Amino acid sequence: MLLQTNHGVLEWDGTGTIRVQYDASPRLGERVIPVEALRGVDVSGELRLELREHADPLLSVTGGSFEAIYHFEVDDLAAAERLASEIRIARARRAVPETAATRWLVATPPAADALEGKDATVAVAQGLLMFAYPRSATRRKKADGNPRSVPLTDILGVEWVPRAGRHAGFVRVGTAQTPLDRPKPKHDPAAVRIAPEGELDALFFAARLLTRVQP
Repeated sequence: MLLQTNHGVLEWDGTGTIRVQYDASPRLGERVIPVEALRGVDVSGELRLELREHADPLLSVTGGSFEAIYHFEVDDLAAAERLASEIRIARARRAVPETAATRWLVATPPAADALEGKDATVAVAQGLLMFAYPRSATRRKKADGNPRSVPLTDILGVEWVPRAGRHAGFVRVGTAQTPLDRPKPKHDPAAVRIAPEGELDALFFAARLLTRVQP
């Protein structure tokens, strides 16, 4: 079953797989969502796929703020209702729980192993996350060394935050040593501030990094 949406074409194979071609957001490309990744599906003016926690790294790394990619505006709500009904039946047949997934079920978009930000460059190599800071970075940011490395096994979380007004977006990681009261990203050694044109690259990098530290 094919359904034309505001994001592009959504295809349901009738058994257990949804494919979405994100024509409106080409960098997202095609995303493949198995029914095992879903905790529900809703049609209330639009079709909404509700994903299980820990199913999609893009949602996890953004704290759920990116879930609009699974909200589909459609002209044919009757067709959307039929599709939703088939998906619910498939979930029931496979006894898919609503609890968090035990592994990632949706692949991340392609991402580079390095990310250049406004005040740091980070790269993944040999089991380490490497930070290198330019001369313009603050002293507090470089206080733990420059360059600086963090073993991937020490990273407990990865976060991507988009820009808000005059405040730059950023990617940051957390470890057991991360203070509860974190410094602002400008001064945080484990944060990389991102220029507006690099936010999508940063998101994909962060999501890929999350799958490395939390398989």
